[in-house]
Amino acid sequence: MIKITDKEIKWLESCYPNLQYKAKAQKIVGELDFGASYDKESGKLRIGHDDENRERDSFICDVFDIEICLNSIDSNGWPKVYEVAGRHSKIAEKYNIEVIDLHFYSDDGACCLGIKSTSEKFERNFRIEQFMNDLVIPFFYRLSYTEKFGIDASSNDLWGEYSHGREGQIEYRKEILNLAKRNPSRNEPCPCGSDKKYKNCHRQEAEYIKRSHRQ
Repeated sequence: MIKITDKEIKWLESCYPNLQYKAKAQKIVGELDFGASYDKESGKLRIGHDDENRERDSFICDVFDIEICLNSIDSNGWPKVYEVAGRHSKIAEKYNIEVIDLHFYSDDGACCLGIKSTSEKFERNFRIEQFMNDLVIPFFYRLSYTEKFGIDASSNDLWGEYSHGREGQIEYRKEILNLAKRNPSRNEPCPCGSDKKYKNCHRQEAEYIKRSHRQ
């Protein structure tokens, strides 16, 4: 089970006042209200409702009913996240696609937030702000973009996606190994372009993948 600190709870209340932390159930529930725009040149999502962001053609302001289960962990070690109003099913029906094509797991309906190839315990390094900004908001931004413009548009206009299942894991491992081949030092910017130091970004995963390949 992942625990969040009082400081993180206050951050959540300040930035997302319509989301509530339920301590007894170990869940975060309510309305996720966000604004964000995508810069295709840099490949980065800019989160915020500021005027500069609103002027971008890619700016989207939306609200989703969600549930984050801190005591239910997915295969990556992340808390499971659900869109609970059935909106993703309507989007899939609108474009005649399967919900898995919107990156929802078919077994329990949880959001597939991404792929991670490390066996290290994510709980030790979990930060709710990073989780929301790096995984949750980008996921729902893409879902909203798909609803507005279609799945082909989201594939063409936004960041790339991995294939489903094991094929996607293989694609991701190859990508991380290619980053590692550039041999960045711990304190150099990560080659992925995140603006984070390599040691705080993909180094851990790269080392794990290299070890598993040697074995």
